[in-house]
Amino acid sequence: MVTEPDPAVPVAATSDLLDTAEAGPTAIRGSALRTGGYLAGALLSVVAVPLLNRHLGFDDYGRYVLVISLVTIVQGVTDVGLGQIGVREFATRGPEAQHALIRNLLGLRIALTSAGVLVATAFAAIAGYGHAVLLGTLLAGVGMVLTVLQGTYAVPLAARLELGWVTLLDLLRQVLGVVGIVVLVLAGANLLPFLALFVPVSVVVLAATMPLVRRSAALRPSLERSEWVVLLRAVLPFAAAVAIGTVYLRITVVLMSLLTSSLQTGYYATSYVVVSVLIAVPALTVGSALPILARAARDDHERLGYVLERLFEVTLIVGVWLALALATGAGFIVHVLTNGRSGVPTEVLRIQSLAMITQFTASTFQYGLLSLHRHRELLMISIGALVASVALTFALVPVLDAQGAAIAFSAAEAVLAASSYAMLRRARPQLRYSSRVPLRVAAALVVGGGVALIPGLTSLLSALLGSVVYFAVLLALRAIPQELIDAALRRPQPLP
Repeated sequence: MVTEPDPAVPVAATSDLLDTAEAGPTAIRGSALRTGGYLAGALLSVVAVPLLNRHLGFDDYGRYVLVISLVTIVQGVTDVGLGQIGVREFATRGPEAQHALIRNLLGLRIALTSAGVLVATAFAAIAGYGHAVLLGTLLAGVGMVLTVLQGTYAVPLAARLELGWVTLLDLLRQVLGVVGIVVLVLAGANLLPFLALFVPVSVVVLAATMPLVRRSAALRPSLERSEWVVLLRAVLPFAAAVAIGTVYLRITVVLMSLLTSSLQTGYYATSYVVVSVLIAVPALTVGSALPILARAARDDHERLGYVLERLFEVTLIVGVWLALALATGAGFIVHVLTNGRSGVPTEVLRIQSLAMITQFTASTFQYGLLSLHRHRELLMISIGALVASVALTFALVPVLDAQGAAIAFSAAEAVLAASSYAMLRRARPQLRYSSRVPLRVAAALVVGGGVALIPGLTSLLSALLGSVVYFAVLLALRAIPQELIDAALRRPQPLP
């Protein structure tokens, strides 16, 4: 496991952005951009899916989803957290070491992803999926290798908090993909061109990335055994934690298919679709601050504690707001998703809304651990959450069906948050969190949630009005961190 940087390697210049008062506001604005870009991309995918479904028909659309699933698994298995490790290491190394890092990260990620693509293609051949799926898997895999290449080149952008460019590049990929799908639908294309589309889209995004990083990143991959060993030693426990976390978030759906009826599974899945989209947001918001956390963990533990406390307050405010909005607006959301149905899925979503609070706050503790190189602790947290999720699902689903699954999911999220906090405090006992903001957030939640008790309000109006009241109370109580306000107004706020 990586510990401290080699003292023989010069550290980054103290005059760069990460060591200035503007780092925090820049990360806050960047996280807002990344979240907005992610949600915009999610909306674009809503446009593309119906077009593909109707054009390809059920059979070919099923084959399309199969190929996408195969290459997505390849990406998840072969990435093993190298992107996040790369951002952390880049933020704490000097210029020469940064170039060596990018060169070797390129070589390692290309090798791992290429091997994964070959395995996926061989699997498609052995499984007898047919010529179109076999060739489509290979072409989509090539696109995935190019995507990994582009993502590695973009590491310096994320580490330097140039998150606007990162967001634009991600959004460019989404826009090009949707435009390409529309063009192919209009041209009456068959399955294979849709799978081959990943290649030109990835080439364009890669070409757009190169001018942005030409001066700060080595462009040629490298194979230096010592550097690969360092990277792999650093990433293996973290990779296991990421893999287990991925399983943990989805295991309830799988177990429900074994423990209850397809109808109850469908009820739960309706709620899970909403929650699964929002669960990705904390990683974007808190992950944007990883370079600051990494630099503070290396140089200034007082600053690390300060940043972690501010991040906790922000994630608590946002997580509680989303929980409030989902709980009060569940009826409207389920109505839209199910074409007018309600009932059980509404109650399931209200229960799962509680997971927003713990998911957001836990992300702060976990990124704090990542910045401190506490990979084994992250692995233990993931294992604990998985065990809790499986045990509670087996205990509650046979009795409470979909509601039981929602309770199991939310309770496992609470275990995740509590264990993440405990591990962070164990790693840094001097860290302290004031109760000032949590108490005021609780007061705002009570007042905002009380809006739902007003007779005659629809679910949508309850969510909107409750949100307005919630933030109004936070402002009145001065619970919103000043850094957040200063970032919105572009006023630098000095850090300790």
